Amino acid sequence: MGRVSKRLGVLLLSGLLCAACGGKEQETDSWLENAALDAQESPQELYEKALKEDILVVYTVSTRLVQTKESFEAAYPGLSVELRDVRSPSLIEAVEEKHEKGLTDCDVVLCNDNSGEFKQRLTDRGLVYPYRPADIEAHRKPELGGDTSSFLIEAEMLFYNSADHESCPIENLWELTEERFRERIYMPNPLNSFSTYAFCGASMQHDEELAEAYRRYAGKEAQPGEGETVSEYFWKEVADNIVFTNSSDEVVEALANGSADFGICVSSKLRLRELGYSIEPVWKLDPFVGCLTTYSVMIARDSRNVNTAKLFIRYLYGEADGKGEGFVPFCTEGTWSVRDDVEDGASVPLTQIDLIDVDQDALIGQRTHMEGFWAGIIRESGRGE
Repeated sequence: MGRVSKRLGVLLLSGLLCAACGGKEQETDSWLENAALDAQESPQELYEKALKEDILVVYTVSTRLVQTKESFEAAYPGLSVELRDVRSPSLIEAVEEKHEKGLTDCDVVLCNDNSGEFKQRLTDRGLVYPYRPADIEAHRKPELGGDTSSFLIEAEMLFYNSADHESCPIENLWELTEERFRERIYMPNPLNSFSTYAFCGASMQHDEELAEAYRRYAGKEAQPGEGETVSEYFWKEVADNIVFTNSSDEVVEALANGSADFGICVSSKLRLRELGYSIEPVWKLDPFVGCLTTYSVMIARDSRNVNTAKLFIRYLYGEADGKGEGFVPFCTEGTWSVRDDVEDGASVPLTQIDLIDVDQDALIGQRTHMEGFWAGIIRESGRGE
């Protein structure tokens, strides 16, 4: 859709402003000066420096990074990587806590950056910094704009159970509110999942589209309650049919075992079809199927192993030519590359999917309302995890 390509650059901008707006104190910061994040260094130069450093500690929300760790250690003998697998909310809390206590046992963070939490609490506060080597940055897709730390594009979107349905059984998002889908829709609790929170929040920025879709669905105007928006009305109605889970993994399990007709989860789960999971994405739907979600890889402030961190991030991006092994685990069905010289893992282009944008600043501004709204919905549903 046009709106995705038009605003994709804004969506994926992960907050370079932290480096520019931190004031004179940050400009003269000794760690930043020594880190030399703007220096142009070859992999060999970084490797020689990294051999003098300690074990690289990475906080990650993706288990796929295990494969990158293993191939990285094989490519660079003498270097070791320790992965700490945590959910996005816990990752942010851990980085904040370590910084407040003056601890420096985190070097790199890989986290979903689409809900506004990562930007507000880590990037804008200067607790993490982007590393963008020029030879890799030169291959960033033009529509992604300028400076960004995102290395992977996914989508939080609607899936259906393909064992029970030969094709998607609905044409309009409002059909999910119908009684036939009672407790047959699974979705991660948006208060525990950044990507789900981003989708729910983004939908509330597209009220008119939801209102128009309702007219096409019901042949009349939607009737929200007093002081209620159309999007809030939609989520209250569909919540009667939703079982809230802790993760996307639980969503795809419910789809695969027949407990669910529909599930909302991250698009990269599509790779599980290779393992026999009966899940199919909904690419087209009135008015939309989900939203873009991105992942950033950043260097933690006060990292003691900056050269190893730089080398690891280069490796994760696939090195200068994009052919390195580091990105291979992430180049799967349901993912899109940020580089113009690396093919998307997904077989369907983003422009052919009914996705909406996420305005991170708007999400940050509406966080208090969103948290109260969803806490109430989950409490009333009685089906939250």
